[in-house]
Amino acid sequence: MIAQEIRTCCGYSPLKAHRLARGWTLEKAVETFHDMCAREGLGARGLTVRSWIEWEGEHLPSPDYQDLLCRLFLTGPVQLGFARAYGPAEEPVRRPTDDQALVMEVARESLAHAASAQLSDVSTVTLEHLDAEIRRVASEYVYADPLPLFHRMLWLRGEIFRLLDGRVRPGQAAQLMLLAGQVCGLLANASLDMGNQTAAMTQARAAWTYASVIDHHALRAWVRGLQAMIAYWNGAPAAAVDLARDGQRFARSRTAFARLASIEALASAAMGAEPETLRAIGSAWDRRNDYDELHDGVGGEFRFDMAKHSYLIAGAHVHLCRPDDAITYADQAISLYRSGEPHLRAYGNEAIAYSDLTVGHLLKGDLEAATTVVTTIVSLPERQRIDGLVQRLLSVRRWVASDPRYRRCPQARALVERIEEFRALSPVRELPR
Repeated sequence: MIAQEIRTCCGYSPLKAHRLARGWTLEKAVETFHDMCAREGLGARGLTVRSWIEWEGEHLPSPDYQDLLCRLFLTGPVQLGFARAYGPAEEPVRRPTDDQALVMEVARESLAHAASAQLSDVSTVTLEHLDAEIRRVASEYVYADPLPLFHRMLWLRGEIFRLLDGRVRPGQAAQLMLLAGQVCGLLANASLDMGNQTAAMTQARAAWTYASVIDHHALRAWVRGLQAMIAYWNGAPAAAVDLARDGQRFARSRTAFARLASIEALASAAMGAEPETLRAIGSAWDRRNDYDELHDGVGGEFRFDMAKHSYLIAGAHVHLCRPDDAITYADQAISLYRSGEPHLRAYGNEAIAYSDLTVGHLLKGDLEAATTVVTTIVSLPERQRIDGLVQRLLSVRRWVASDPRYRRCPQARALVERIEEFRALSPVRELPR
């Protein structure tokens, strides 16, 4: 029996040996005790970690607790050290030779180390809770204000870091690093939406590092796409193309590859590379539809679908000055977001699609249609005016100002004023320290 071996080789009390044989920390043992009492209708107890430590020392628990502990470990009071056995005496143990004593000592050391190696400060329940919280934040990020979520991400990151600094098993360490990579990726996204591209890239590098340590292809592919978008918004489309293409070697699923190809198309178009843009658009959905635990499983901000693809491709056609295609894809993105599930309606992407739709109409010389679309955008609540949308509308303003057709047009001047007012009223948000 493992408990008996731990007791023999390490000299621990019977109760402690049984706890270690189960791989329980003191906190886990107390938690399991209370769960048993609740599950079996045995009544609430006031057991604390401090009391358990005393029982593993020189103090015996009360008869009531002795019975409950026997239930917990599915054994008797003799085995837990609460009573003595008075059966026939055991056969005397032969005194080992010096060589045999050495062999036994080495065996005891191996078992003692194995017993300590199975200890962990992380329970399965804790890992499941952190995973569920990250999924919830990723889901809410699509439709909620990024700043309150940023604070929740900070708390989650702190919990994960604290656990990684403690005692964890190798498998648990990989799980925690995957969670750390996800939360750093979400923090990068929030930093970008709040206008701090330097912080966004730093967080993305952290996410990439975690993905590399655990060799997680899905996270690597997603982070490369994120880094490409940060580079794109930072005015470095060539770097964005390189990052998107590099991420494609890690894309094992159709959704992961489609996302990276769509981002590559957007960045290629920003460079004026029309053949490369059209090639990337055409190949976006070519892969077979393998399941991806991040893009398809976690979802939310990690999800990629036809609505996101359409909004990215609308932007690509704007860069290439192809108004009909820009309007088609922007209309498609807006329609998909408006008709889809509310929790999948990414307000930031939808608003940027509206701004691309505005440019599409301006390219065709339809100022009235462009003004109607801008009216929809400027009604967006202040808390949802992400930095990317503000940048897009400023490009619309520059577009109107540079087009000779609109220089002396009162309606064009009114459009520019509405954009200026929108920009002035958009919140300048500082990242929490």
